[in-house]
Amino acid sequence: MSYTVTSTPSLTLPVTNSISLTASDINSYRENGYHVIPNLLSPSQLQQWRTIIFTAVKDRAERKYKLPTSDEEDHTNVDFDYYDNVFTQRINLWQTHNSVKELLLESGSVIGKIAAELEGIDCVRIWHDQALIKEPFANPTAWHFDVTYWSFTSLHAISVWIALDDATLENGCMYFMPGSHKVIERHYYASNNTFPEIKIGKNMSDIFGTYPELKQWPTVAVPMKAGSASFHSALLIHGAGPNMTPGRRPAMTIQMMPDNMIFNGKQNILTKEQMDKLQIGVSVFNDDNCNPILYKKN
Repeated sequence: MSYTVTSTPSLTLPVTNSISLTASDINSYRENGYHVIPNLLSPSQLQQWRTIIFTAVKDRAERKYKLPTSDEEDHTNVDFDYYDNVFTQRINLWQTHNSVKELLLESGSVIGKIAAELEGIDCVRIWHDQALIKEPFANPTAWHFDVTYWSFTSLHAISVWIALDDATLENGCMYFMPGSHKVIERHYYASNNTFPEIKIGKNMSDIFGTYPELKQWPTVAVPMKAGSASFHSALLIHGAGPNMTPGRRPAMTIQMMPDNMIFNGKQNILTKEQMDKLQIGVSVFNDDNCNPILYKKN
């Protein structure tokens, strides 16, 4: 598989600050399914992330495709007329932009380590990265959880969501359902270790058709200052409000998985070429060229 690799500005600064989790942080994450870290990036680091990510997004936007190859389509969402006005979405920028790859791998000693400690695993690989920019007056993001769409099945996958500008109640900050990951886990075991796939469409409430007990679940808004980040379990129900402002709300995300995950048959962000080579229940995602290690415990 080959991609056109584009140069973006090179790194000149340390990527992230040194951050240590407490036992209370980890316990809270496992209880609620998310953990917020204010000021994950310093002002100078934030500016560097913004420069590199925005350059890569602009380049990909000019080529008019979300994924690294132009003839591949997103297999997670439905109702594209609606969803394309939820986000400007650019996936796996690391595969086509060297500086994005360098940025993510440099961040692994902090971001990957935090993810591993929160989930209690020894190795974290990149499943994919994803720039998510709510354009002015963009639609809300329906309630969903992540791992149901991915090409592997795990109770320990995790994402980081980094605010590149302030994320506010007005411009579409994230919302979580604290503790909902436990409901999803119970259903997983009751359904023979499977997750039903619920496509992301324009109805905020579609997920309640499968998980009716969550319709009365409490929710929490998570506004964040630029440079702050939230880590959330791939089982946690989350969404985002509409952007009710004339400004953009940009974020950069990294979706992460444990080592040696096995292909479950879902396409998600995989290319047709990859799908043709993979065997359900046999093929393992441990190729550093496709899913680099972000962090591995010594």
